[in-house]
Amino acid sequence: MAKPIEIIWTIQSKNDLKQIYTQLCTQIPEQKAFEVVQRIMEKVDKLAEMPEMGQREPLLTKFKKVYRRLIEGHYKIIYNFANDVVYINRIFDSRQNPKQLKIK
Repeated sequence: MAKPIEIIWTIQSKNDLKQIYTQLCTQIPEQKAFEVVQRIMEKVDKLAEMPEMGQREPLLTKFKKVYRRLIEGHYKIIYNFANDVVYINRIFDSRQNPKQLKIK
């Protein structure tokens, strides 16, 4: 039996998600903002079954690690996969300047 895939949210990705929710609450009803965040989290949960389902992120090819992305609405879920662990690195609003996408 295959080892289960663990999903770890980095501090940065947790902060990104909180900022998205806070920003959306200023623009749309709180329930709708919550639904956007829920859809992002549900998309991430799918990585436990298919961790390499995302496309490679072309803005991050300069790194040794392979960063992948999933798209949910206007948001890129940036992650990498190693040793049966998916690391969620960033949740990036793709309406921003792409140069602002940074990985630490």
